Amino acid sequence: MNPKQQMLKSSVVVAFFNLLGGLSGILVETSIAANLGLSSRSDTFYVAYTIPYIITNLLTATGQFSLVPFFSSLERGKDEKELWHGFSYVTNILLLGLGAISIIGALATPLIIHGIAPGFTHQQDVLATQLSRWLFLIIVPAGIGEVLRSFLLSRHYFALSTASGFIRNVASIAVILLGFHRYGPQSIFLGYLAGYLLQLVVLGVQILKSFRPRFSFILTASGESFSNLRGAGTAQLGGAMAWQGVVIAERIIASFLPAGTLTALNYGFRILGTLAELLGGSVGTASLPMLSRAVASGNREEEHKTFRDTLEISLILLTPMAVFCLMLPHNIIRLVFQRGQFTTGATALMTTIFFYYSLSLLPFAFVRLLSFCLFARREPNVYFRLTVLHYSLVLIFDLFYVGVLRFGAKGIPLGFLTGSLLAAGLAIRRNLGDLHVTLDGVLGRFAVKNLLAACSSVVIVGLLRFGLPRADTSAQDFTFLCITCGLGSVAYLATLAALNALPMAQLALLWSRERAS
Repeated sequence: MNPKQQMLKSSVVVAFFNLLGGLSGILVETSIAANLGLSSRSDTFYVAYTIPYIITNLLTATGQFSLVPFFSSLERGKDEKELWHGFSYVTNILLLGLGAISIIGALATPLIIHGIAPGFTHQQDVLATQLSRWLFLIIVPAGIGEVLRSFLLSRHYFALSTASGFIRNVASIAVILLGFHRYGPQSIFLGYLAGYLLQLVVLGVQILKSFRPRFSFILTASGESFSNLRGAGTAQLGGAMAWQGVVIAERIIASFLPAGTLTALNYGFRILGTLAELLGGSVGTASLPMLSRAVASGNREEEHKTFRDTLEISLILLTPMAVFCLMLPHNIIRLVFQRGQFTTGATALMTTIFFYYSLSLLPFAFVRLLSFCLFARREPNVYFRLTVLHYSLVLIFDLFYVGVLRFGAKGIPLGFLTGSLLAAGLAIRRNLGDLHVTLDGVLGRFAVKNLLAACSSVVIVGLLRFGLPRADTSAQDFTFLCITCGLGSVAYLATLAALNALPMAQLALLWSRERAS
């Protein structure tokens, strides 16, 4: 199997389990929305969750970009002792560091809440403080679980490492749905905690069964791999701090907007992030070990080819989804969220925000995929500068659209779109990650064919949107979306195949080999 087929196979596995994880993650938000709606109570919860959520996101990003190349480099040395030395070092550092952060965060919660949401009432401040103190506890199992997940990814155990998110979300949903009437908003914390603990147990059992881990309590290490890890970790921390500043600034702005706006913005970005991770991040995850090995062996041609293949496969996955989100936002939001306390008014607000966030799907995914390339190339400083530039632009345009142009809630997703487009354009102009080599004529011709295929999908979806009966219930929305998205996808893929841009022969060969195995 050639490298592109191997990447495609791994991408399919990762995408499938990321799909389960992404859908179940949205269902976690749906279970919260059904109980809290878009209201002051939902705003209170998401302000309380701001810092713990940012930290858990940092841990996920660090695992993808820092720990996978780190473990891959240790594995390449074929020294089992060194590998488990590195595993123990990372686990111990995170355990102690995250434990300290949990304690400090719980103590400083009143100041944090007041700083994030100065527009809150006293009652909201009190409830947010109580919830946030408990939510800080989840970052310890989240961090250790990410170490285990990254280790399995580095060993090409894609299935369980990506399925663990689905397992975590199912546990969270069950606890929230069963416990909300008794424990109220505290059941959401209990759900998150149960999910992360179950994920930790499942990943730990897999490592114990598949390997012979030799854990030791060490806090010091030396060598090139450890130096690269510290550099990557520092860059990740800096990038996360930059994003944290943007999130906090956006929530300060949203705390002065009508009740429920903060929650709607949170849901909108969560859906955008889920789609980008599901359809773009899955390919990046599958390609990261291959990129890391190509860089480690000095094979520049293989490196550029691998990243070009990554971009092509990601475009095939992302483009039709962008079409559906932009043309059918109301049906999607109504199907996913409208139930319980989530009213038709909430659906209307959420639809608007979701539409404007969907405009950012392709440029945001491109910036994220470039991050995989930069960490594989061991260029964390370049990643840090790109991240700071990206988030600074987002914040500047947030303030411009909301504060100067008075666009209201839609100004924040428009700020994210403008910042992402400019960051992507400047990255290409500055040739980050040797983009001038990767973005060659071959990829350019594929992009043109992809655009034509997207246009054919737009035509089919547009005809079905106005030709099919109006959907008024959840069941009708589901049927409508299945028909329009299904036929839109068929039109997109058929056009790519007709333009010889979809390698049908390679896909058929891959499928036959997969069945034979």
